[in-house]
Amino acid sequence: MNVSYQKMYDAYEKIFSRCGLKFRAVEADNGAIGGGHSHEFTVLAPSGESSIAYCESCDYAASDEKAELKVIHAEPEEMKPLEKVSTPNAHTIELVKNFLNVPIEKTIKAVAFQDDDGRLILAFVRGDHEVNEIKILNAVEGALHLHMAEDSAITAAGGSAGFMSPIGIKDGVAIVVDSTVMEMYNAVAGANEADMHFVNVNPRRDFDREKIIVADIRKVREGDPCPKCGKPVKMTRGIEVGQVFTLGNKYSKSLNATFLNENGKETFFEMGCYGIGVGRTMAAAIEQNNDKDGIIWNRALAPFEVVVVPVNAKDSAQLEYAEKIYDEMKKSGLDVLLDDRPERAGVKFKDCDLIGYPVRVTVSPKTLESDSVEVKIRRSGEVLNFNRGECVAKVVELLKDL
Repeated sequence: MNVSYQKMYDAYEKIFSRCGLKFRAVEADNGAIGGGHSHEFTVLAPSGESSIAYCESCDYAASDEKAELKVIHAEPEEMKPLEKVSTPNAHTIELVKNFLNVPIEKTIKAVAFQDDDGRLILAFVRGDHEVNEIKILNAVEGALHLHMAEDSAITAAGGSAGFMSPIGIKDGVAIVVDSTVMEMYNAVAGANEADMHFVNVNPRRDFDREKIIVADIRKVREGDPCPKCGKPVKMTRGIEVGQVFTLGNKYSKSLNATFLNENGKETFFEMGCYGIGVGRTMAAAIEQNNDKDGIIWNRALAPFEVVVVPVNAKDSAQLEYAEKIYDEMKKSGLDVLLDDRPERAGVKFKDCDLIGYPVRVTVSPKTLESDSVEVKIRRSGEVLNFNRGECVAKVVELLKDL
């Protein structure tokens, strides 16, 4: 399974490189499909639906759902006695921070969810951090989907919406505390009473370790240290165009799918799952390769490598000349189109740019006089002139870089 996974990973890298795409293979969450680990192949584009973290100092890249985050250790302080204080109407981190005049890094944020079975799941992160729902699903056994908790569920568990902490919550609630929170000193957290907060909260002292799950549950943000080299990560958006998974024997066990190994022992298959979104790849290529005039296709993706355009297809001499070039290019192995429509030259040139053929060869009255053709490179806009005899060979050479 692992050998096959690496072969597919390498093949996908070659495919997307040949497509001329700027992409990253990012560590990803397997999601509902389950199994072991996976990589998403993500084309970098501001319009992309995925948010990814990547490091310019090493090869680390991961989706924001998967990105690992190192624990942030607060400066050690002498632990002060836990104290409950009144905080009227301070039901958000910003209001608490301002009311008690404390740095946001000294506050603990609570987010309440329920899963499909109605189970209450409370997540706690540092006040300036955001909760990563995928990481919570991975941390809480049996949770498949999350939605925001009803106030009634919070109250039934001994909490108060906007004023929550793990201190005093009833049994039966899944409490997930971010690893960084456990390293805080003399922090502020809800007191599970309306308009009340605890100050001098020291999670290692005040949270019941038998009732909580400690895990990395915060969402990555630009500037967080890279988990591989420690340098600051950057954030960008991207379009997922392919993904590879190791599934292990999750499905083969369910299906009782086995084989006999070399010792004659019945063994479950180790499975992998691989897919490329063909339509997404085309769309992503356009997102990265376009200008005001239209698409700029990479040679490997272009509908045709070359388009031959007679300026006036009604002129039999021009059309015959263009047809000869077209035939010569086809015989040389080029993927070529002849635009013999009876349209004005400007219309055809505009369409060539819009569709984005890598190379345009133009046959005009000047061509008939000089026996030379005009060759335009779509990506750069450069216009070249070649003698008829060398035209095909020159175009073949140009396409090697396109």
